[in-house]
Amino acid sequence: MKNLYREICFSLREIVNKRFGKLPILPPWGEIPPQASFGDFSTMVALKIGSYLKKGPFSIACILKEELEKRLKGIEKIEIVKPGFINLFFARKTLLDSLKVILKKKENYFSFREKRRVLIEFVSANPTGPLSIAHGRQAVVGDIVANVLEFFGNRVVREYYLNDVGRQIDLLITSVEERMKEIEGKAFSLPQDGYWGDYVKDIAKEAIKKRPKNLKGFVLSYILNEIKKDLKKLGVRFERWVSQKELINKGKVEKVIALLERKGLAYVKDGALWFPSTKFGDDKDRVLMKSDGEFTYFASDIAYHKDKVERGFDKLINLWGPDHHGYIKRVKISLKALGFKEDILDILIIQLVKIKTKERMSRRRGTAISLSELVEDVGKDAARFYYTSRKNSSHLEFDIDKAKEASFENPLYYIQYAHARICSIFRKKGKRKLEPCWIDFLKDEKELLIIRKILQLSYCLERVYYTFEPVFLIEYLKDMANHFHKFYEERKVLGEDEKVTRARLALLEGVRIVLSCGLKLLGIEPARRM
Repeated sequence: MKNLYREICFSLREIVNKRFGKLPILPPWGEIPPQASFGDFSTMVALKIGSYLKKGPFSIACILKEELEKRLKGIEKIEIVKPGFINLFFARKTLLDSLKVILKKKENYFSFREKRRVLIEFVSANPTGPLSIAHGRQAVVGDIVANVLEFFGNRVVREYYLNDVGRQIDLLITSVEERMKEIEGKAFSLPQDGYWGDYVKDIAKEAIKKRPKNLKGFVLSYILNEIKKDLKKLGVRFERWVSQKELINKGKVEKVIALLERKGLAYVKDGALWFPSTKFGDDKDRVLMKSDGEFTYFASDIAYHKDKVERGFDKLINLWGPDHHGYIKRVKISLKALGFKEDILDILIIQLVKIKTKERMSRRRGTAISLSELVEDVGKDAARFYYTSRKNSSHLEFDIDKAKEASFENPLYYIQYAHARICSIFRKKGKRKLEPCWIDFLKDEKELLIIRKILQLSYCLERVYYTFEPVFLIEYLKDMANHFHKFYEERKVLGEDEKVTRARLALLEGVRIVLSCGLKLLGIEPARRM
């Protein structure tokens, strides 16, 4: 049996293409209704079609309903609600048969095979110091988005872009040099807009011990190593590290500027070289090369994104901080100017993080807390969970006290307890086998509700897949855990009639599968004992 949610979406897409032509309707194609009275799946695609074609949505909904009834099996009924909503209700047998397949295929039931090459670039913090708590949020969101993309069959490359040239690097090296003088008892003068953190002293001490011939290379290598350690603690990995310096040294920035000049898309003004981005809708033209011959970051970014496309990726995804919001348009414009499709690139803005705690912050030097300190305090799993507890575009208040709390007030604890509770039941069940045939004895409405919740992971994952919002997976796991705990309190699993016991054990295995699948996609190890 096929994944029912996916079969509905696939059928809707085929019907729309056949009856109304290829319209720019983006997935997901439906949603889970807010009330059970509206069915198991609801779609407003008829309203979208009506908007594009300037036709009444109700008549369109009638056509869609008729076509769906021909194609779909296992649907108890399909109803239309004015002005054009279509609600689908699953038959009991369909629910039971789906659970049987889930027990056989496990998490593979919820995946599908996309054949795309995807490059996701995230974090990309300047190598001028330790990663901040804001970088941690970008790291976790990027890693989870990559996990979900891989779950759906995409070949994903995680990439970190190093801005290892420019004024900020020069200031860092000067700051280290001055700290070295300070440690050696010499006169020193830290640059006013340099780097004053204690980590600079640590680097200076190491530099004095080792006396490297290439101080800049030593400092950048030291910081990059610390960044990699912090990311490893957080469970985040990268396949590629790309250096801005290498792009320049290999002549890729010069080549892209030469290409723009041949296209008539570069001009000289006040001794600098400019890109006429206003031709493509930008609010002002942008400098490619300063009057002193130094390339701007924008020029390097054009070369970098051109390099990304030419490596053969079907989709590029960038995760940036809110200070880069104004940068989105000019990067997309540059791709268009080079003859690439703008929609090959998706850029996500990940908002800032604020720490909330009742703890004394003295060891963290006021309210300044690094990513490394946060992960050491709350643990990898809690950090990853709470970093994704709100939408990417929303500011996040990271509650350290709640993240460490071992109670149902802590959502992660609540979810993990559900998984561990099921594992505990299985340890007590004896020699009973989880055979799909017993599922037919599930008749209670509360049992069927749990199956419906299990199946909703399909919708949840597709939502994360198309929106790049891990918070939807967090919300699903909280809801699933809540329904399981209520069910377990109201219905006995062990000790009932043998048929009922075996059926409910199979049901709980379905719950365990989706909880485990969701937690692993979040990069969190499911708890077996608590």
